[in-house]
Amino acid sequence: MALKAPSTPPLDDWNYRKGFEIATKHKEAIRQLHWFGKVPICQLVRRYKGLEERSIRKILSYPYPERRRSNRKGKTFLLSDQVVDEIIEYCSQRWETRIMNWAKLREELSLGCSVDTLKRRMHRRGYYRCVACQKPYLSLIQVTARFL
Repeated sequence: MALKAPSTPPLDDWNYRKGFEIATKHKEAIRQLHWFGKVPICQLVRRYKGLEERSIRKILSYPYPERRRSNRKGKTFLLSDQVVDEIIEYCSQRWETRIMNWAKLREELSLGCSVDTLKRRMHRRGYYRCVACQKPYLSLIQVTARFL
């Protein structure tokens, strides 16, 4: 059974600028050329102009298309999703807490984040406040009395 030639992106597609991320398809092509096509690293350096030997060795050292670290779970937030859900539940209980401004809410719950962070995290979890009406609606009797 003959090995299929590695599918590599055309040279016209290669427009890497130093300091920018290398596209996944190019990383995969470099791996295929080296491991399956038996192309030496020095020829890969010549083919992919702009990449140094250490960059190609770094690409070859990762077994995944994109670099990832198993010990990292993601960015930790000052307000976790569980805490934000508890704040939303607290705000939804009564009318007084629903109309409370963000600074007062942060002060009352003694949160260790800024007002902007609180607002951003609440919006990200889907909680948007609306401004309460400043004056009562006109009743039908008042409207008819005006026009009579």
